[in-house]
Parts: sequence; structure tokens; C-alpha cells
Amino acid sequence: MKTSNVISLIETLAPSRFAAAWDNCGVQIAGPEKEVKKVAVALDPLPQVVSSALEWDAEVILTHHPLAIEPKLPAELDWFRDVMKQILCADATLCAAHTSLDVQFGGVVSWLGRELGLRGLRVLDPVAENDSGEILGYGCIGDLEYAMSYEVFVRQVAQTTGCGVIALCGSEPETVSRVAMCPGSGTSFMNKAFAQGADVFITGDVKYHPAQESVGAVLDVGHFSLEEEMMRRFAVVLEQESKGGFEVRFFTGRNPFAYYLQGKGVLKS
Repeated sequence: MKTSNVISLIETLAPSRFAAAWDNCGVQIAGPEKEVKKVAVALDPLPQVVSSALEWDAEVILTHHPLAIEPKLPAELDWFRDVMKQILCADATLCAAHTSLDVQFGGVVSWLGRELGLRGLRVLDPVAENDSGEILGYGCIGDLEYAMSYEVFVRQVAQTTGCGVIALCGSEPETVSRVAMCPGSGTSFMNKAFAQGADVFITGDVKYHPAQESVGAVLDVGHFSLEEEMMRRFAVVLEQESKGGFEVRFFTGRNPFAYYLQGKGVLKS
């Protein structure tokens, strides 16, 4: 499969036209048209991730987060320049599917809701409709088959996400029946979640003041835990949709946070 065909397939699964106006999706660094045998998928275009992908001989690298939201020149000796140099020297192509993927409710973006067994799963914040009539939007909301205690639910979320530390804020319900979530930094959707009857809202990167102002229970499981798994699953989908046209490998990223527990020292996440 040629480079342009791979890009077209990615755009079919996560069309850039549905990305947020402020975002930078699609081709980040263009490479020459060539026969593509290997496509690497990762959460972030970090130097060590890109290096590993290129050592595997990937001709195309797809990440969730863009190399840069706004186009810029490599004016400093930083990781941005390092990644650009690696890609250009390898004649590879770097693409990103950020909010273009985030709005694809029917795909891997809602993986946690499905793993938790939520019923009646639907878009939390609809923003568009695709050519097939499917509603696109950010986050999801649904109902557990049976109500469970808040403490049991938090343990289940921790186990499902593999998140060793969860930050809890807001008023805690006695039981949980309706759950909303949004991967990444989703605090802007908290009020919409609780207005739709959510007992708990799950997201990452909750800041101090939104935590103070929350009218319901919020579970901050971190940006990394939700989206790393999302991209791991997207790699599987991409390979399936390629119909044998190329091999896909997911490259594990790095959670930038480590956690300290008194008496146990620093625990790597």
C-alpha cells in the first residue's frame, strides 16, 4: 500500500474535517510516496517512541497527539527538533489523529464505557453527524446494569484502567448507576455530564478550581491511562481495516507522572 493510501485510510477512520477548529490533525511531517509495509501507532510523538518506530522500519507513524498544535520552525534544540530530524532523515511520514479521533464515539474512544458494561451508551456532547448518519461528539454516557456502591465502582475503574492512583473530587454518591466519561482533559464537559444525570464523571487532568466547583463526583484517572489504551486498540482497528496491506505495531509511551506513597517511596506508573 502506498503512503497516500495509508493516509486516506487514516482519514477514513478519523476524518480531519471533524477535528476541532483549534486542532492540528492529519499529516504533521510529509514523506515521499513509497510502498508502506509498516505503520507505527503511539499516543505521543516523543523522540524515544519515534526512534523505536523507525528502528522497526516504519514508513508511517501515527500518533494521537500532534507534533505541534500550531505550525512552527525548529528554532530550539528541543524534542520537537529531534523528532523532526528523525522523521526527515528517515524519509518517513508523521500523522496525527487527535480530536478527529476523539469525536468518533462509535470507535475505540469509548473503550472504557464498554469495558464497564455501560448500557444505552451515547455521546455526551454531540458536535456533528457523519455521512452515514452517525452522531459524532466528545465523551460518552451510559448506565450500569446494576447500581453499585461508589467505593466498589472506584475500585473497578482502577482495575479496568490499570491506574494505580485516582484523584477523587466533588460530592460522593452512595451508589453509582449512570456514568459519564471523556478521555484526555475533559473537565469542560463535567457540567454536561451531571446535567444528564451522571453520578460519576471520569476524565484526566482535572485542575484545582474545576475540582472545587464540581457539583458531582469526578474521577481523575490521568490523561495517559485512558488514551494510551485507546491508541493501543486503534492500532488493532487500523491493521484490520488495512486488510493485510501493511503491518501495524503499537509503541508504548511513557506516563510523565510518577507517584509517591509515604513509606513506599516513588512508584512508577
